[in-house]
This record gives sequence, structure tokens and C-alpha cells, in this order.
Amino acid sequence: MKDKFETYKINNAEFRAKFTLKTADTGSEIKFSKSAIRGMDIEENFLEPFTNGNIYINNPMDFIEDGALVRGDGKDIFEIEFFNVDTGEPEGGGFAVRKPLKYKFVISSEVNSASQTDRLNNFKIYSLMDVNYHRLNAEIPFGKRYRGSVGAIIRNILTQFSIPMGDGENWEDGEMVVDLLPEHILPPDTFRYSDLILYLLKLNYKTVGETYVKLFLNWCRTCDAFLYRPLSDYIKDAAKTPQELFMANDLVKQIQSNPNNPATAPGKTAMNVYNAPLQNTDLSTPMLTYTNAYLNNMLVSDYDPILGEHKIKLLRIKDIKKEWKKYFVDVFKYTSGPAQPWLVLNDIKTTKVFRPIGFPFTGGDNKSSKIAEAELTTNMTFFNLQLNFDTLGNVSREPGTGIDIAASRPQKEKDGTDHRSDSKLLGTWFVTKVRHEFTTAKVDGYKNILQCIKPHIGPGSPAPKDSGGSSYVGQHGG
Repeated sequence: MKDKFETYKINNAEFRAKFTLKTADTGSEIKFSKSAIRGMDIEENFLEPFTNGNIYINNPMDFIEDGALVRGDGKDIFEIEFFNVDTGEPEGGGFAVRKPLKYKFVISSEVNSASQTDRLNNFKIYSLMDVNYHRLNAEIPFGKRYRGSVGAIIRNILTQFSIPMGDGENWEDGEMVVDLLPEHILPPDTFRYSDLILYLLKLNYKTVGETYVKLFLNWCRTCDAFLYRPLSDYIKDAAKTPQELFMANDLVKQIQSNPNNPATAPGKTAMNVYNAPLQNTDLSTPMLTYTNAYLNNMLVSDYDPILGEHKIKLLRIKDIKKEWKKYFVDVFKYTSGPAQPWLVLNDIKTTKVFRPIGFPFTGGDNKSSKIAEAELTTNMTFFNLQLNFDTLGNVSREPGTGIDIAASRPQKEKDGTDHRSDSKLLGTWFVTKVRHEFTTAKVDGYKNILQCIKPHIGPGSPAPKDSGGSSYVGQHGG
């Protein structure tokens, strides 16, 4: 079975897969046949640099253990390669592959499920950890210090472990620099390299226009490397070039006029029109729990050691809303005009509530306030309209990209029915999470579960207006 791919017929498409366990116990490889695999799930998350998943394997009579024992020390590797075959043969033969779902994982844990009646029905579940994350779990030598820009520090760490990275516009170091005592990074004794990277990611920023934006470390399957880019760049690319178009209802011969349809609806831009239904659709609006926790003005504290002064800066949402809208809303277009921001504010949010926040940096260059503003612009973007749905599987889907959702119905029917909800559902969404679920139960199946965010609405319905204080809050002394 060396280098052999198993063929699966799923949703009238041909998929090929290879599943390989490489154990440190014997140094041998176990290649699992089609009948051995019960299923797998792999989750790619824009907000998390490292991928994880699970693989479900039939284990009759514990045959896996007879071949090799998983030691559990991080040296056991599970490789997955899963892709669909495009029509037509590529030059030179072989498979035509678009963005294959190809990963090398470390087995982080296992569960053995034994049948009470028949050992032939035993199966095993391996929890899978990104091999890059495992490499970075090495301990940092005691007393190791880091100075320089945050992006350069992360780049040096990844280089140390031979982890591939993008270059040019796909890697920016950012503007947060820790180079003078006492502002060097001295990791705690318990820190691993992965801990240090995740800590540094919270602190970096880049000036975009007149605001500050966070940078995100994201694994790109297409280029097989880590990218480190400002959030505004990801959003701009998603708005400019959505990967595919989903229809919110049954397709008809002609797309009706709906002001909330994205500008890239059929007839505007050549793209993949996806006819599969949106199943288990879950559309949510940010409510009090999110807005009270993440959408607040900030009271940023800083200390100037030269002047011996504690400095306090008031960071108001209303003061950065205009610049945030320019880079996170205005880049999206609808068939009938520009997008409108979905950001509901009242005087409680804009003037009365301030969340204290501080960072372990000193100096007179307002580093703390810049980090805080970058965090606030991120919260204004992500803690917004959110959509989750299931659809037929496609290995090309990745987080950090854009998708369009359109409707064939007009906003207002001839009978007077007004689809006001279209202003929330339709438009271009930013994909934050893609879950790939593959199963061989009864019949071969493959689906994606997508999580998306949208900080804007269409022009077909009035945007929410900022308002005064709530009567409820006033009556109850809030």
C-alpha cells in the first residue's frame, strides 16, 4: 500500500486520501486502508495559529497495538492527506489538486473503545496536535532574553525550529519594539516557545491610517507557511476577492434585485456559485454579554520612568469608530451601494463606562495605548454579527478568506413581505473557522462547518443609530 491513495465517492465528486501512522516504538509505518477509517475532523481557526483534530480508526482485535505501540511522548506522528480530484489531467500526469488538506500531526492522546460483546468492533480515537505546535513546546533556556520588534522575535523563533514563513507582504514585523532595559522580554521559567509566541501576539500592532491594528499569525495551506499580517489586510483581501458564492435560498434562473446582495453576485465577478444549501444556519447578533465584556471604552495606564509620572489615557470607541469603519467596513460593497457599519453604541458605551487596562511597558511613546487601541479595533470587528452553517465539504476552504451570501428573492415581495433580516444575512463574510468532518459511517460523507463574522450590513435596511442611555439602566442605578 506504499504511497497508495484510497478513493472515495462523495457528493458526486471523487476524493482521495492517505492516512499514515509513524510510530517511534518500532520506526515502522502503518498505512490505513479505506475500511479502517471511521472518520476524521480537523479544525482550522484564524484566531489560533495551530491546527488540531481527531481521527477515528477501526481497531478489531487491537491490531494497531500488534503493529506498534503509541508511546505518548510526542514522537508518534500521524499524517493525513485528503483532497478532491479536479476534472481533467494535469501536465505530466498525477492528480490535479487544489489546496489539499495535508497535515502532519503529533498524537497528543488516545482513547480505546472496546466492544463489550465483540472485539472485532473495537475502535480507537487519536487526538491530533499540530506538529509545529509540538516543536515549539520546547522549554526556553533559563535567562534567555529577547529584544527587538515582536515580529522579528517570532520570526527568529520559527526559523530556529525550521518552520516555514511567508515573506514580503506576507510577513510584517509590526511596530511594537522591546529593545531597551527594562523593556526586554524575559520569559518566565515555565514559558515554552509556544507560550512566548502567543504572549507576543497580544502585544503587537501596526499603524493603519490614523488607528492601530493587530497582526495575526495564520497558517496558509496554499503556500505551506505561516503568514503574519495586519488584520486590515486580511479583511481587505476577503472583501476584494471572495472565494465563492452561497445562495441563501433555492436558485432561480435570474438573481432578483436585492439591495443587500454582495457586489460580487453572479454577473459581476466570475466566481464559484455554490448550489448546496446552508444547513443548520445559526445567525447571531452581539448582545449584552459580548458588548459589556469586549466593547468598552478603555482607561489605559502607563508609567514614564524618566519623569516619574503615571499617565492615564482615555480611549473612546466613538473616537476611533470613523477610522475603524474606513478599513473594516468601507472595503465591503453591495449591489446597491456601500456597506454600513454594525456597531450599536449608546451613551453608556461612549461616555460613562471605562475598563481599566495596563501593559508591562514604560516610556513616553504611548505603547500601552497603541496596543489597547489595536485590541479594541479587533473586538469591534470580531464581536459582531456571526454566522455558523454546515455545507457540503470542500478542501479549498480556509479561514482568513471571504465568502459571499446572496438571495434570489427580492427584499420586498409583491404581497408586501419585507425580508428585513436580509440586511444581516446577505453580503460578504469573513471566514474565521473551518471544520472539516469526514465520515465513512454507512456512506462516505464530507462536510464543512463554517464560522464567519461580518461587521457591516447592507443598505437595504437602516443601520442602527447610536442612542442615549437606556431607561432600564437609569431606573436601576446603573
